[in-house]
Amino acid sequence: MAESQVLINGVRHWVRTVGDLHAAPPLVVIHGGPGGFIYDFEQLTGPAIEQLGPVVYYEQRGSGRSDRPSDGRYSIPLLVDDLEQVRIHLGIQRMALLGISFGGELAAEYSVAYPAHIDRLILQGTGLAGPLTPSTWAAGFEAVAADNEMRAAIRAMVEKAGPRAAWDVVDRATVDRFLFHKPASAATVRRLWAESGLVNTGEMSAALAEQPPRPIPLADELAALDLPTLILIGLWDRNAGVDACRDLATRLPRARLRVFHDSAHFPNVEEPERYVDAVAGFLAR
Repeated sequence: MAESQVLINGVRHWVRTVGDLHAAPPLVVIHGGPGGFIYDFEQLTGPAIEQLGPVVYYEQRGSGRSDRPSDGRYSIPLLVDDLEQVRIHLGIQRMALLGISFGGELAAEYSVAYPAHIDRLILQGTGLAGPLTPSTWAAGFEAVAADNEMRAAIRAMVEKAGPRAAWDVVDRATVDRFLFHKPASAATVRRLWAESGLVNTGEMSAALAEQPPRPIPLADELAALDLPTLILIGLWDRNAGVDACRDLATRLPRARLRVFHDSAHFPNVEEPERYVDAVAGFLAR
């Protein structure tokens, strides 16, 4: 096991590796957010995943234990290049990517840019929202809001500024019901977030929201690849949405869909044994 700070594109990135990265294509875990961190996954899911083979954890620029870029620059191409530089630094030829939520979008973008380096792809809670598959945030938050006052605030904000703005008005209890199916799971992850001392500053998310739209939908380019893909989604996931993930699995030529019936956005937390079994079976194929 090795933990280090690697200077990439002028930013020190936190990287931790487990196992022999040259014994088999390592599994690179890509956190969500944008601007999140990997600490809770490391603590809860890491020990079991690491039994399957070599694993690489890293945190994106401005996220977790990685440094904030001094110039404040964030973009999808830059994040993709950061990951490519991590691969080169570690001397990895081919790797499997496990992208969680927004991390799945980044994993898909990397796969499109560098398909020769991808052995297989796992997308957890990633629907690749686009013009025909819009975000489900507004409806999801409205569904789990505890009272009419919160619902009214959500509706007013979404009408004023769009679905993304719903995050600006929801309280902690609403967020927990949105992201987790079981209250105990929310409490566990909240405890680990507090234990880590890490926070999502929102800087990356705000910067990416200002980027121009993709000229070609990401799902179209991903569907052109002959890439084994596993799509993992909780039945109660109101963030990515089961429909979007099912339709993405239908589009991709070599995709498998696994639905977790007692989970929301984080089946690795709420159904850990089934989650690890699904990942293990896919990596063994």
